[in-house]
Amino acid sequence: MTKLVVLFLFFQSVLFSQEIKLFGIIKDNQNRSVSSASVVVLDNNENTLGYCYSEENGNYNLVFDKPSANNIMVLFSSLGYTKKEITVDLTSKKEFYLTVELEEKIEALNEIVIASDKKIKIDHDTTTIKIAKFGNNTEQTVEDILKKLPGIEVLKDGSIKAHGKSIDKLLVEGEDIFDNNYKMLSKNLDAKVLDAVQILDNYEDNPILKKMSNSDKVALNLKLKKDKQNVWFGNIMLGAGVISENRWKEGINLGLLRKKIKLFCLADYNNSGEKATDQLSTAINDNNIFGEDRYEKTTKLLYNISSNENNTFSKSQTVFNKALFNSLSFTTKVKSKVTMRGVGYFANDIQVQNSFSQTKYAIDDISPIVNSEANNFYNRKTIASGEFEFKYYADQDNYITNLFIYKSNPNSISSDLIFNDSQISQSSKSKNQTFYNHLNHTYKLTDTKVLLNYVYFGNDNSNQKSKITSPLLNTFLNANTNDLVSQNANNSLLYFGLKSKLISRYNKLQHILAVQIDNNKEIKENDFLVNNNNNSVYENSTKLKQVQFSVDNALKYSFSKKIEFTTSLNYTQNHFNINAAANNKNVLNPKAVLEIKKSIFGTFVFSFSENSTFPEINFLTTNYQLTDYRNFTKGTSYQNPIKNSVYSIMYTIYNDEKRFSINTNFVYLKSKSTYITENNITNNFNFGNYNLIDGGKNYNWSFNIINYFRKLKLATKLETFQSWNESLAKANSNVFIGLKAYSGIYKFSGTTYFKLPVNFDFGFGYNS
Repeated sequence: MTKLVVLFLFFQSVLFSQEIKLFGIIKDNQNRSVSSASVVVLDNNENTLGYCYSEENGNYNLVFDKPSANNIMVLFSSLGYTKKEITVDLTSKKEFYLTVELEEKIEALNEIVIASDKKIKIDHDTTTIKIAKFGNNTEQTVEDILKKLPGIEVLKDGSIKAHGKSIDKLLVEGEDIFDNNYKMLSKNLDAKVLDAVQILDNYEDNPILKKMSNSDKVALNLKLKKDKQNVWFGNIMLGAGVISENRWKEGINLGLLRKKIKLFCLADYNNSGEKATDQLSTAINDNNIFGEDRYEKTTKLLYNISSNENNTFSKSQTVFNKALFNSLSFTTKVKSKVTMRGVGYFANDIQVQNSFSQTKYAIDDISPIVNSEANNFYNRKTIASGEFEFKYYADQDNYITNLFIYKSNPNSISSDLIFNDSQISQSSKSKNQTFYNHLNHTYKLTDTKVLLNYVYFGNDNSNQKSKITSPLLNTFLNANTNDLVSQNANNSLLYFGLKSKLISRYNKLQHILAVQIDNNKEIKENDFLVNNNNNSVYENSTKLKQVQFSVDNALKYSFSKKIEFTTSLNYTQNHFNINAAANNKNVLNPKAVLEIKKSIFGTFVFSFSENSTFPEINFLTTNYQLTDYRNFTKGTSYQNPIKNSVYSIMYTIYNDEKRFSINTNFVYLKSKSTYITENNITNNFNFGNYNLIDGGKNYNWSFNIINYFRKLKLATKLETFQSWNESLAKANSNVFIGLKAYSGIYKFSGTTYFKLPVNFDFGFGYNS
């Protein structure tokens, strides 16, 4: 295996190609320099070998890899000039000086035709959709109108897909303002300010990487109406409904769009069921092989108080919640090469939830265990955060960004419930503070090589104080009936790392070599007290230190513009210390992807990956911990990494102009080793012990089809989500048994576009 790794890591040495240099000057027929003229080099199959643009003095300089054939075609073109083609023989030398004269192109216009705006305009990688053609005046926010646009899909959690891919950014007039918290924009900005929405395929924010190769990311760009630009604009919305329930919604939209600064103030206050904190993104861990990475690690709270919220229906049907949201954001160009972006936001939810549930454990057919729970739940959750990002495009070879994020998340939960005729009260107050910093430097070594350096560090601290009054728990602990049980839990995580990535391009081949070192320290402690007296049986102090060294080697080969094959291999060496016990483990994670892009039959993606990961600290505790009012969980000693194999097939076909699309995705996961709990279930409590065993299988399939019926003025969407799961379980027994589970969701929705004052949005769903 070691020989295989060494061979793979240095495979790029045999792929080196000889470089050709092309330079000179471009002039017109009056001996004047032509600036911004394009120079494109093609091989015999008309594949692009390289391109550049002439400078102000007409000079150009281009370096590219020598193709297999000796003849190339060089195309010189500029607006207002006739295109010129020159054939170059590469047999004799490596450097070529070409002075080119372009002739002015004079065209006579016989007539001028003024055409109305098209509903959908496609220009290379940009699809522009005029929103006035697709709304029916029922839309209040950007999210409402996005749900009706062809090629765009808004998921249940508010995240957005375009052309079958999750979007990387939601821009406003080409500027990124909210980064990964784009739901704050889509859920709050008034739909009436929009003129058009652009789908940007092959989007890349990094200007150096953009010139290096085509990205597979996608973004959306919001184009605002002309009268909303260069002036302050905004509105205040007030709404109330008192027919059956006292519901209200108030909102503020305030914005300024100018060339050097863009500013938004968005606020919302409602009790209609939408949660303010759900608009905010969670921590991001993005390992992008051919682009920039991002690592944000988090801790987990110990004690859980469940709301038993029903996700079958929409939130407005099941959640009684008062939500307050306020944000202030800006982006500005300090200088031509310096951009600054800032976001500050505050979100608060006060949720009240009443529920009843009954659980039956059919462990014994003769006398199954039946538990009932009537729960009165109250939660006050707050998130306050600030982000500041600095971008510096120093020159054509250097691009520097730094992103700093701070979050404060206090949370207060209380619950009064009746469990099996016993009255139980519980409460939890937690505080969580987090900061992350991401520093990226992109350096262009040559026209075919780029070096990415990424330095990151972060700190996440959570403190939780829980109190439980339960006669069942007190009896189990041999305490007095009215004694208070409390648990104080602290979890702190500090980490930092460095990753350097070399991206090289050789004609149709891209190669990545990345080296990373990551250091993190996590401490998890909890005290367990009965009537203010410590009970050491249910206390833990676990310390986990990890130093990981990893190497990534990846290749991407383009057989043509439509067929790409990518393969990668990750080698990670992990030295970790759990409660002073040292361990060393090495893992290999291979991955392969075949993509057939935008053929007449659509886009196909076939992928395979094998993932070996190391367990979280929660799986490694030494004593039982109280995780809710009736569950105790205990960890285990470290054995081996968690290992999964994942196979997936994705198919997408879309035609924006005809408003038709199909998206389907099938994922098969084979879990070779995973942590499960061996359970001992009693009438009142559940004791679970984590253990590493051979895992099970999981199949997931999703499908949706969107179609617009022109004659009926009706757009419809049919979608389904299917899941099959096979796993092992052990409960009140010494042997494992196999469990099989299935779930299916079917949904149909539609929107009418009649030329009438009344239109309809409708739908239904079925869950199995």
